[in-house]
Amino acid sequence: MIVGPDGQDLTARPRVDEALVKALARAHRWCRRLASGQVASVSDLATEAGRTKAYIRQILRLAFLAPDLVDAILRGEQPLRLTLATMLETDIPLAWNEQCRLLGFPSR
Repeated sequence: MIVGPDGQDLTARPRVDEALVKALARAHRWCRRLASGQVASVSDLATEAGRTKAYIRQILRLAFLAPDLVDAILRGEQPLRLTLATMLETDIPLAWNEQCRLLGFPSR
């Protein structure tokens, strides 16, 4: 394995993290439903999905990732250490440049 300065395995083929992709899709779907008024609150989403409000809030944060980070994740080109578990444990900033830095993506 050859590891780049950002911790990326330079010899690995892209690997799509299905759990992370599924969470991104949920985040965008839930965010659209809230914004459109299809559901009134996070509490309603939680009841509907059979999840806790805390979990819904954690997943919803993924709807605000920088578009280029989402594209990289969908292509399986995210840093090796970036998993759904690490995303949920991370306080993700809204600033896209800060997201890149914090999540281990190459600087813009």
